[in-house]
Amino acid sequence: MQAPHASAFRIEGSPNPLPTPITDPIHKAVFPYRVQGYWEGGESVLLFEVHAQRQPLYAYAERACRLLFACYRLAHTRLGLEHSLRYGRTLRVFLMTEGKPGAEQQRNLLYLYDLHERVPPREWVRELTHEYGHWIIPPINSFVEPEAWANGDLGERWFILHLLEAIRRGELEPAILMGASVEEIEAYLKRAYTPLVERMAREGLNPARWRSRQRAGYEEYLALALYADRLYGSERLGRAMRIAGGVEPDDFLNGLRESLLERETLTLNLPANPCWVLLPKGLKAWRLVAPSDARLTPDPKRPDWVRVQAPARTLTVRQRNGL
Repeated sequence: MQAPHASAFRIEGSPNPLPTPITDPIHKAVFPYRVQGYWEGGESVLLFEVHAQRQPLYAYAERACRLLFACYRLAHTRLGLEHSLRYGRTLRVFLMTEGKPGAEQQRNLLYLYDLHERVPPREWVRELTHEYGHWIIPPINSFVEPEAWANGDLGERWFILHLLEAIRRGELEPAILMGASVEEIEAYLKRAYTPLVERMAREGLNPARWRSRQRAGYEEYLALALYADRLYGSERLGRAMRIAGGVEPDDFLNGLRESLLERETLTLNLPANPCWVLLPKGLKAWRLVAPSDARLTPDPKRPDWVRVQAPARTLTVRQRNGL
């Protein structure tokens, strides 16, 4: 499909109950209300179906549909990701009033439980982006805690960050946050995103943490992926995800290295001065282009990692076998 535009997104639905209610495939619960989200781009593609059990949740179904499309647009245009053809590109979302608070994703089915009008808007945003991350972001597995698959937590942080940045650029209205305030989203990112990126900039990849399958390793993967997005840009992150070739953390790391080596020239967005950056094969493979007074110091114990001191916020390097 072509790159989606917000104007090409069409919602169909009614606050009136369906003539024939929908029964969900897993719990066999009844859903009388439905919102469908289509992308119109030469062909009409049903991307989202959001089902609600009670009429008061219909408005939330509409908001959820719009939020999910905004996330889809970001994932598609920036990471190069797409909904699975196995399910006709359709993700089905069920807003349930029963069950314990939380959410889960199975196949192309996404469930949110124990929903009511008193759920804070920020929790709607967090749960939806988390489960949508499980759906669309390539998985990294094998962790013991806090959960086996890390793509949900990565999606939660990545989507919320880029939604907020799109709002700041005027590309999205704050209403896309389902009633959450920009200040609440900023507070979330300060807690869940910023410490990970700052630690990776300050220390680089920690081998002991990386090898752990406990929370330390889980968070080190999140930190590396989010730092790669900040440092090299979303295109390189998305490419790394798509070529990883497996679901182990090392598969992602190898994909990231390969993604960076595909570019003869890299421009890095430095988050701090100094900071650590990953340059595959180290300085023997790269030379400094700008700024000329930057200092690049290799780490003897981690050949791919280089400490950068630069007066500018961007750094350009080029592969030595390049022009």
